Amino acid sequence: MGGDFGPPVTVPAALAVLATHPSLHLSLIGDEQQITPLLASVSAGNAERIEIVHTCVAISSHARPDSVLRGNRDSSMFIAVDRLRQGLADACVSAGNTGALLMAGRHLLDAIPGIDKPAIMAMLPATRAGGYSYLLDVGANISNTAAELYQFALMGAVVASSLSDRPHARVALLNIGEEANKGTPEIREAATLLADSPGVNYIGFIEGNQLFDGVADVIVCDGFTGNITIKTSAGAVKVMQRRLLGSIRSTWYYRLLGWLAQPLLRDIRKDLNPSRYNGAMLVGLRGIIVKSHGNAVQDGFERAINHAIKQIEDNVPALIAGKMQR
Repeated sequence: MGGDFGPPVTVPAALAVLATHPSLHLSLIGDEQQITPLLASVSAGNAERIEIVHTCVAISSHARPDSVLRGNRDSSMFIAVDRLRQGLADACVSAGNTGALLMAGRHLLDAIPGIDKPAIMAMLPATRAGGYSYLLDVGANISNTAAELYQFALMGAVVASSLSDRPHARVALLNIGEEANKGTPEIREAATLLADSPGVNYIGFIEGNQLFDGVADVIVCDGFTGNITIKTSAGAVKVMQRRLLGSIRSTWYYRLLGWLAQPLLRDIRKDLNPSRYNGAMLVGLRGIIVKSHGNAVQDGFERAINHAIKQIEDNVPALIAGKMQR
């Protein structure tokens, strides 16, 4: 029940998803005094599928990630992940502190056999049919070995096949060039591992200017590169939107053109709306954790919950474990 806006966003989003999934049960973990008034309009039937787990303790967005383990084990985030560990929940969705969520997940949940480190997997808009690709890792790790990049590729292919119905997901490594001799030793070695793996549809290296072309369904990189990439991309979109709006307002002629182009501009805003791509997945652990962006509004948080439901239905951790075993 965290994030920048807290229960006023997360509770209505949860209730909207509850209304569309008759078998869904929700555990809302947070301050009961904030949550309860937001449930006033819930029907009796839906109310039976909601449980409030009260705690007043929350991890702030500026707190050190390890604070979730040092004196904050009664925080809503720690309790949520611990319920996942105990089997009291099938998935955890949070808009809170990313580092703390990762720390709690690593501490409480075992890694899938064959996975050395978990990764955070995010969606990117793409210009091809289908509308998006996946990028991992986007911040769970600072650096990665070739073996870890290879594992990320396997996990990414499984998740992409599950969430987007792409049974032969195309996997690429993000690099500084497409030539085989370019990149760090880790990237080149990971490329060799993937090329020798018949269970992965590996298509080679792609460069940063191809991220949004849709040439790959899954794009793999280390967490440092991925985090900078996704935040730079978000910043570039904001700059373009501000520049476009400023140009439209600058003269009467541009204002007229802007008015005529309103349907087109609405479609562009819709395509670039961050809510469409909300819900990064922490993959590699024996449990499903979805991280919503902290400033997500209701439809964005709904999307994050729906990501978690789809992973539950397909039992994505088991699919990854099976892939690693093979």
